[in-house]
Amino acid sequence: MALFSERYGYIKPSEVIIRERISPEIQNAICSCFDRLEAAFHEYEKSTFNMEHSHYENLEKFLWTDFLNKREKSFYTKGGRYVVATSFIEGDSKWFLKLDLIEKTLKYLSASSNFAYRKIKESFIFNLNYEFERFNFAYRVIDNEIVEITSKEEIGAIENALENTSNKIKIHLKQALELYALRPIPDFRNSIKESISAVEAFCREKTGEDTLGKALNKLETFGITMPKMLKVAFDKLYAYTNQPDTGIRHALMDDEGKYTPSREEALFMLVSCSSFLNYLNAKIR
Repeated sequence: MALFSERYGYIKPSEVIIRERISPEIQNAICSCFDRLEAAFHEYEKSTFNMEHSHYENLEKFLWTDFLNKREKSFYTKGGRYVVATSFIEGDSKWFLKLDLIEKTLKYLSASSNFAYRKIKESFIFNLNYEFERFNFAYRVIDNEIVEITSKEEIGAIENALENTSNKIKIHLKQALELYALRPIPDFRNSIKESISAVEAFCREKTGEDTLGKALNKLETFGITMPKMLKVAFDKLYAYTNQPDTGIRHALMDDEGKYTPSREEALFMLVSCSSFLNYLNAKIR
């Protein structure tokens, strides 16, 4: 059952898609990825019967001297050594500096010609991206760098559409957002359905037509003109949601049920439909 905040629409796009900040949950997840990285190095040391040499400690020393720019001698304390990565992630530093530390770690792992390092790095990246996706973090690790996959403008488009549409349309958009953010398992299929339903509700509200395809063709009668190819593009998106093998707007007709919409598809539809609604509203004004 959905939680109170989800049922009554108190979640906001900027709270669902986390950008330019690191939530406590994401912070914990990043630290867990470093814990797994340390465990992977220990497993490698055991497999090579070289328990005297700490590969993870060398990484931490590198971060201490090359990232924090501390004196190497001060890395060691009476109790052993400083814990660099997780202490920094859990500290009060700016969110972007914490991502810098991750990139510095990736560059260190990439610099080694050791085949084991490559496998360990691949596992580290996989774990990070899994956690980033799980918590709707607006960033991913691609080619050893952290890149933004959801921009401020995209989030703004959703927020603008939520603020400037009628209650009927707003209900569809809120539902699309909530289904996208659903825990523990998001419902991307129905999120896409609600996104396109918001556009359909807008067009039907303006034209009185019973389908989006008919409504798009009739919008011009009501003073809303748009380039032909833009109208065709949204007609195609509507057709995509009506395909019998997607199960988005109608019952799933594929007996094997193999098609599962991805997070990227759901976000694309949410942003695209919100932007289209903003475009139509601007045309009316």
